[in-house]
Amino acid sequence: MYFLTTLACTIISGVLWLFFKDRKSLHLDILTIIFGSSTLMWLIDCIFAAAKGEPFLSFDDPIDGWIALASFVGAIFLWIVISFIINNNKRVEAK
Repeated sequence: MYFLTTLACTIISGVLWLFFKDRKSLHLDILTIIFGSSTLMWLIDCIFAAAKGEPFLSFDDPIDGWIALASFVGAIFLWIVISFIINNNKRVEAK
């Protein structure tokens, strides 16, 4: 479930990045990279789970929803922090 959540977030942020390329201060490219890397991480986790004989995608465990939510919130938080730092550095250099 968390793999599908991060994959959907990667696709959505990628589409938003394509539509809002002219708004560089949003740093949607960074958000897409963050979600893409978490999707890759969860894909590798799913592959190793399948190699151990477990199902590739699991919807039975209720903790998977919390993991998906933590992945989403963590990525958004990291994007906000990085965007703030980059935008603040640009503002300081402009002075």
